[in-house]
Amino acid sequence: MRVGRVVSAEMALGTRMPARVIRVDLGPLGIVQSVGQLALVPESELVGRKVVVCVNLGPRRIGRYVSDALVLGVPHPENPDGQGQATPLYVDDRAEPGSQIF
Repeated sequence: MRVGRVVSAEMALGTRMPARVIRVDLGPLGIVQSVGQLALVPESELVGRKVVVCVNLGPRRIGRYVSDALVLGVPHPENPDGQGQATPLYVDDRAEPGSQIF
């Protein structure tokens, strides 16, 4: 698990559940793409924030997208039944992108 800074968080098109395509800067490890059910969190709240990212799960196809990482989160308080909408786990802004989580 690593610290990542959200670069963009656009809504995904054509996914079974509402989701976002999130590009995350991992510093020296580069930029990865994550597709996740963070649709209830406004893009403006996500971009620029530092989050916890799992990067060793391998790629996973979600609709027309490939997710290379998983942004960790907790259930969103307004999560509709049957969905897994989440709020990401945010990291202190002083943490450097790419830093290990332990």
